[in-house]
Amino acid sequence: MATAATARRATAPARHRAPARRPGAHLIPIAVGAAGAVRQLPDSSLMVRLTRGRAWIAVLGVLLTGIVAINVVTLSLAASVGHIDRNVVALQSENAILRARDAERSGAARVRSEAGAQGLVAATTDQVGYLKTSPNDARVAAERLAAAEPGY
Repeated sequence: MATAATARRATAPARHRAPARRPGAHLIPIAVGAAGAVRQLPDSSLMVRLTRGRAWIAVLGVLLTGIVAINVVTLSLAASVGHIDRNVVALQSENAILRARDAERSGAARVRSEAGAQGLVAATTDQVGYLKTSPNDARVAAERLAAAEPGY
């Protein structure tokens, strides 16, 4: 036994939704128009007059000159890249040499020997402690810095 609500739903006309637009659907007419223009280009009066006259030679010359110019620019960029690459390799090897010198000069053994030559000795673990701070430390440090002679 069907109720009145289900009977109304069964007899109600179906609602049609508008189809969802795809992203880029507005570009399809432009593409169709461009394809039509390209398709008609060989038969256009401009192309017929151009290919039957001497202007065709000039157009081909300009196009070939453009191709040669693009190749020259590409080769010069490739040469620049090669030069830059050589500089990068040279700088990397120089950095490696400088890192090795830095490690040698700031090594622990060298620091110990130079400290020993100046009369310094390494502290033992039981001699290491912590400093206690107070709220006046910043003020005292500022006063000491102000009273000190500029050494730099």
